[in-house]
Amino acid sequence: MGCVALSSGCGTWQPFANNPDLTKRSGAVLPERPYAPRDLNMFEGSTGRTFTWADLMAAASNADATFIGERHDDPVAHAVQLAVYEDLLAGYPNSAISLEHLERNEQALVAQYFANALTTDEFIDQSKSRNWAGKDSWVVFFQPLIEAAKLNGGEVIAANAPRKYVSLAGKDGYEGLRALPSEELVLFDTPAAIDAGSYRDRFRTIMLQEGETLDDAETVARIDQRFHGQQVWDETMALSVAHALQHGAPKVVHCAGCFHIEYEGGTVLALRRAAPNAKVLTITVIDASSDFLREEDRDAAHIVIYGFPVKRKEEEAK
Repeated sequence: MGCVALSSGCGTWQPFANNPDLTKRSGAVLPERPYAPRDLNMFEGSTGRTFTWADLMAAASNADATFIGERHDDPVAHAVQLAVYEDLLAGYPNSAISLEHLERNEQALVAQYFANALTTDEFIDQSKSRNWAGKDSWVVFFQPLIEAAKLNGGEVIAANAPRKYVSLAGKDGYEGLRALPSEELVLFDTPAAIDAGSYRDRFRTIMLQEGETLDDAETVARIDQRFHGQQVWDETMALSVAHALQHGAPKVVHCAGCFHIEYEGGTVLALRRAAPNAKVLTITVIDASSDFLREEDRDAAHIVIYGFPVKRKEEEAK
């Protein structure tokens, strides 16, 4: 898949035409008690302006691709993804939902499910998805997106690279992958070069193990080797989205872990390379409560949404 030309114009598309120095709120009224997903507290990521669902959907309607970052076990994030996709389907009936959670070799299973050749349980079991984000999580978090597409003429994109190839890239780099047979090459994409910017720097930081520092060359080399695999994920997902746009999807909603999307994450960067004229809206859903844009979340995405804290097992053990 190559570079995709979409809408005209140059430079990075910005969804909100406002003074970047504007810090005043828009005047939208926040509910005293937010309800997921359409009445959650949401803000413009660059300024902290209060947004409503109508503001969000206006931006998504003007975008070609909307990327929604999730913490995988956060039910509020998945509710937001479904609501955005349902509302876009209402106006753009053939819109696509692109999922990190399905791999390209599983696209055939999607086709069989849409043709009613598989039951829901058969589809989930054959894709080995039932416990993707925790026990029995698929039925609650991800299957509703697939059902929305199936019932409303939408498309489901199995966007990710199979883990086999991600693992190979993390061990041996890209050369071995590129030498694989053609029937395997269609299952993943590799970047032309290693990203050497802030995204790689953030990856290095989060991959540090206890007692390690980035001053140690061996540590950096080990992490950078794993970054090869991360970029196969990013490139494959981004080119899956670009391919859908190139082949006529009016809108694409891409759902993935927040690290791939926040702060111009790797999947966003890869789509900008593949489709430089595409209008890309980024949304992140944070599993915390706030009635203002927290400073640590500034510029995480075009739109920052706050949900509710997720109680995790490690926290229960404390």
